[in-house]
Amino acid sequence: MFHLFTHAFFKALLFLGSGSVIHSFKDEQDINLMGGVWKKLPYTYALMIIGTLALTGFPFLSGFYSKDAIIEFAYLRGNSVGMYAAYVGIFTAFLTSIYSWRLIFKTFHGSYNNSNVKIESMHESPPVMLIPLVILSIGAIFAGMVFKDLFIGHSNSYAFWSSSIKFLEPLSTEHPPTWFLFLTPVLVVLSIPLSFYLFIKNKSVVDEIVRINKPLYIFLQKKWYFDELYDYIFIRPSKKIGYFLWKQIDGSVIDKFGPDGISKIIKNFSIRAVKFQSGYIYQYAFVMLLGFSLLLTLLILY
Repeated sequence: MFHLFTHAFFKALLFLGSGSVIHSFKDEQDINLMGGVWKKLPYTYALMIIGTLALTGFPFLSGFYSKDAIIEFAYLRGNSVGMYAAYVGIFTAFLTSIYSWRLIFKTFHGSYNNSNVKIESMHESPPVMLIPLVILSIGAIFAGMVFKDLFIGHSNSYAFWSSSIKFLEPLSTEHPPTWFLFLTPVLVVLSIPLSFYLFIKNKSVVDEIVRINKPLYIFLQKKWYFDELYDYIFIRPSKKIGYFLWKQIDGSVIDKFGPDGISKIIKNFSIRAVKFQSGYIYQYAFVMLLGFSLLLTLLILY
């Protein structure tokens, strides 16, 4: 819950910061068509740097307190599951840092890659977009430091959560070894120059990794083919059922014998009835004569 709380600040900051960049790029959303605009968007750039640092768990920002607390408590479980969870958490934190800085470097650094929007036309977003980013950046910096004792402190957390969370046992007062405490922050810091090297300085390394692992790369790029699988299992059958109900049930039965059928009968009757209205007086007189003759005949007979 503490990480969810701090996460709200820096993740919202990054999402709205991305919106600021997209606005400046005239709605372009592909980071491969950006680059080299950090001087053109200095405020957005600085605020997204803050969000990225917090997201990756850079020391003393909000993500550092909440993310490292999860890893440390997993380590302090002292069993194989806890150790496994802790090291998986460290590894995923490292990967998160790499792809987060990849976003920053490909968007704001390197060469400008957009042929549709001239770099001279790039401009910073208006205050109405930047002010919310500034407010969120304050939370991204200080939320972890200010609220850590309230959420996970040894004394305040029990009073804060009360009966909404059941504590099976008291929170641990132990501390992991010093080398473990430094492991995640060191990896997070090292990921910054590593990302710069991989995605700006020497892109051939990434290209070679992609070439060697082409099937895996395509599989991951296609998001495990989840969209295609979802489309095959749910979307296509649903569309076929919907098409059948539309054409065979709704069109051929309900509409045919319902509103369409009734309106067709009325229309045909109206077309035939119109022919009686010729506009010639002698025809109206003839019809009146026929009607009078019929009425007179009935009166004589009955």
